[in-house]
Amino acid sequence: MRCAFLDLDHTVIRAGYREYLIGRPARLVSERRGIPLEEAVRALREKVREVMRERILSGDYLHAFDWDVVIPEALRLLGVEVRGFRALPLLIEAVKSGATAPYPDSIEAVERLRDDHRVCLMTGGLSKYQDVILRELGMEDLFDRVLTTDRLGVLKVRPEAFIRAINMCGCSSAFHTGDSPSHDVAGARGAGLPAFLMVREWVNLRGMDPVLRVEEARRRGLLSDLMRRDILYGFIPEDMMVPDAIVVELTEVVELSRRFLT
Repeated sequence: MRCAFLDLDHTVIRAGYREYLIGRPARLVSERRGIPLEEAVRALREKVREVMRERILSGDYLHAFDWDVVIPEALRLLGVEVRGFRALPLLIEAVKSGATAPYPDSIEAVERLRDDHRVCLMTGGLSKYQDVILRELGMEDLFDRVLTTDRLGVLKVRPEAFIRAINMCGCSSAFHTGDSPSHDVAGARGAGLPAFLMVREWVNLRGMDPVLRVEEARRRGLLSDLMRRDILYGFIPEDMMVPDAIVVELTEVVELSRRFLT
């Protein structure tokens, strides 16, 4: 069975939860340190990335993506102590507000892929968050498997994650699509899978073939800029983060799968 592995945030759904997950705690930083809210948001985002990076590099993958751990730790580094912080209510609020929602083409793309693929989500998030988000969105039955970091036991940046996913989903061949050159492209390519990079905002490349977009994005410096913003690790060669194709709509992967998978 051919498999389509899809990232969740910024690929299948618009992940607008940061306004809640970062914005709400940042108000405490603003109030207690007497700084503008925008400055507090930037400071908290930087500390969140710092905490995530340190935990990833130490091998503590599960807590690196556990907002109940990461957010309070980032706040403490900014001199703000909180007790009983829970991320899930904020994530649910983001869904109910419409900030987190499927992209208009996502349902159609998944349903078309399901005609001849097993469609599995591969997300760096944890099941205790992602399962609830999918349920709140009414998408819990749309996928054959939901493979989170805790279920895989390894980050997507590692090729081993995709080897485990292939075994768990019973795939004869597979491709992966996601928005992160490090998480989504490097790991899939390392495991020998075609890797398609989702960059929905690059609409000015829409008229080009998805495969030819790669060289165009490199020529314009778009891809290298994205890599620099994305990387958390420091040990991934740049050539491993170059995708086989760039997509701006999820429905484009249906035709790409026919071209890349036998």
